[in-house]
Amino acid sequence: MSKFVWFEYVSTDAPKAQGFYGELFGWGTKKIPLPGGDYTVIAQGDATIGGYLPTPESAPKQAMWLTHLRVDNAKEAAQKVKSLGGKILMDAEKIGSVGTKAVVADPLGGVLALWQPTDANEKSSAAANHRFCWNELTSKDPAASVAFYKALGGFSSEGMDMGPMGTYHLLKTGDTMIAGIMKPPMPEAPHAWTPYVQVASADTTIEKAKRLGANVIVPPTDIPNVGRFAIFADTQGAVLGILQP
Repeated sequence: MSKFVWFEYVSTDAPKAQGFYGELFGWGTKKIPLPGGDYTVIAQGDATIGGYLPTPESAPKQAMWLTHLRVDNAKEAAQKVKSLGGKILMDAEKIGSVGTKAVVADPLGGVLALWQPTDANEKSSAAANHRFCWNELTSKDPAASVAFYKALGGFSSEGMDMGPMGTYHLLKTGDTMIAGIMKPPMPEAPHAWTPYVQVASADTTIEKAKRLGANVIVPPTDIPNVGRFAIFADTQGAVLGILQP
């Protein structure tokens, strides 16, 4: 089943990010030896939920979260992205013995990774506070994005009326909600994926993030029947959402 399974913090200053998120969410780190050198994973309790990656030479220096979509075959999925009008930014490449990864951009420029785990039964971490719980694309053309990701991931879609914000498009596999696609809340917002971390209190978390140097993009806001969310840019400019269910 195609779903978002891993989130990497890509930056030129991993220690700064590790300090910020260690304070904010209590995240720790673990080193995993790989052929190209150690890889630092994000540890939350007994789960590993993401990793820290140095910015590649050819990539923009702006820090970002890179969302990983699980696929059956990373090489074939990357070619499918290309055939659907997207771009391959990094060809499918084996990552030690753990899996194969490609990095692509959708037709409107949204960057994501395609992840093919070696272990087909690899499990995602269970939902809990301070773990990733949702993934959302702000799209300049939601209808085009919905069509692209349905073709890529085999998703179905369902629209929710959000009043002045327009339609919120849910990507689904069966009855399972996988991600959301919506128009940017402000015109200058980029076409990009934003992961969300579950928290006990959106208000308390956003105040702590501000004290640590983050800039609030969307203050804590209620979503009827869903919860309370907020979005911030961290001390290196990477954008992250939080959700209090």
